[in-house]
Amino acid sequence: MRFGRCIGAFIIAAFLAVLSIHPLPAYAKTTVDVSPALSDLNHVITALQKGKSADHDFSSFKEWWQQHKAAVTKSSLDASIQLSQDISAASLDLLNGDRKQAIKSIGTLRQTLQDYQSGLYGGTGKSGQHSLSSYITELGNTKQSMDKKDWVTAASQVKQLQQDWLSVEGDVVSQSQSIYTESEKNLVMMDAYLANPQTRKKAVPLIEEMIISLKPLVSANYGLWDAALIPIREGLEALLVIGSLLMFARKANSRPAKLWVWGGTTLAVLVCLTVGAIVSFLLSVAAFGNNNSLISGWSGVLASLMLLYVGYWLHRNADIKRWKAFIQSKTSQAISTRKMVSFAVLAFIAVLREGMETVIFLIGMTGRMPASELIMGIAVGFGILIVIGFFMLKLGVLLPMRPFFLLSSFVVFYLCFKFMGSGIHSLQMAGVLPSSVSDALPSVNSLSIFPSWYSTIPQAVCLFLFILIIMKELPTAASHKNQKHTKEA
Repeated sequence: MRFGRCIGAFIIAAFLAVLSIHPLPAYAKTTVDVSPALSDLNHVITALQKGKSADHDFSSFKEWWQQHKAAVTKSSLDASIQLSQDISAASLDLLNGDRKQAIKSIGTLRQTLQDYQSGLYGGTGKSGQHSLSSYITELGNTKQSMDKKDWVTAASQVKQLQQDWLSVEGDVVSQSQSIYTESEKNLVMMDAYLANPQTRKKAVPLIEEMIISLKPLVSANYGLWDAALIPIREGLEALLVIGSLLMFARKANSRPAKLWVWGGTTLAVLVCLTVGAIVSFLLSVAAFGNNNSLISGWSGVLASLMLLYVGYWLHRNADIKRWKAFIQSKTSQAISTRKMVSFAVLAFIAVLREGMETVIFLIGMTGRMPASELIMGIAVGFGILIVIGFFMLKLGVLLPMRPFFLLSSFVVFYLCFKFMGSGIHSLQMAGVLPSSVSDALPSVNSLSIFPSWYSTIPQAVCLFLFILIIMKELPTAASHKNQKHTKEA
């Protein structure tokens, strides 16, 4: 436990050290007037939609860009980089004569300019309460495109909304977990609906719901408990994984296994802090793009697969006779090196998945509340997590062998099911998997059940395997129980 306490103290100290510093330098207060550029781009899109040449208007836009590029870069480096990328993509599509793709890329370029104008890339958008307000403005622009039945532009704008979500999700989750989960789900569903001409109109009530639910959060003030709840909420699932692994290591009396688990946990925390520092001092939350969704997605799926195996192994060893045979068949090390490495990898993935979001959320709160309250909130949050972890380990040791393994296996299978759903949902947010949805499927946010076959089928497979494992072990348990009754008789 001494090693564990040292790691816990180190984690808190490191988080406080990174987050006590304001993450981003002050942005220039002035932005460039982009009205002429937006007018040119609107003419480009209109010309392309009518099948006419758009070369003159796009050349006019590029002249504007050359004249104002330095000023835009001075006011927001992130916006300048993004605009340069968007212009290159649009120029290539126009050069290739791909009219349909050119309309999409010009729409993306126009949205980036609108984001810059509304402050999402700089100015007041990073220093006050305007970031979420700017995102709502962006939602309003997308709704206008839907109302005009300009579905191509709306689809491009929703893609941009998914990328920009990372800039404001910390604001949302700190005030309402339910609004955060529902908004993230709506972003994926809107993308899916707009991709199908038969379902495009279904996207309109979803964006209206997002605007209505997010507006009350714009003027909200943050406090100590807002900061404390983020590490508690994000860390509980990782704590359940680590706690189960540590309790198992204690039952097996394997000190090396404990060190492997703590080693994986520590490495994940260091990675999260490193990424947090890079985002804070070198990039920005907006520039981090969809990488967080990719990390969350792939780590969720991988953790789910590993948890499925761990859950099977724990459930299998709920049989006392088999557990004793396992211990007796090993050396004093009790657990093989390969299994200990897998414990470390699982702890690393679980903490990386939750820790990355925790760091990004907390960075989003920096500068929006007094630094002393933020630091105190973080300390309280991690303190509560440590207390919960302490009691978990104590109660786990007191539990009899069979109830301990059965309880642990059910917890692990629950996390396996949830990580699979949320992981695939994150991959859909990142654009790795299609954002297809089905009205025939249920949606339960608390269990990460989303109305998509891409997530529902893998979750159904996990559930089927879980039931299969239980059914397979029932005859063995009944046989041992009968043998015990026969001996007693």
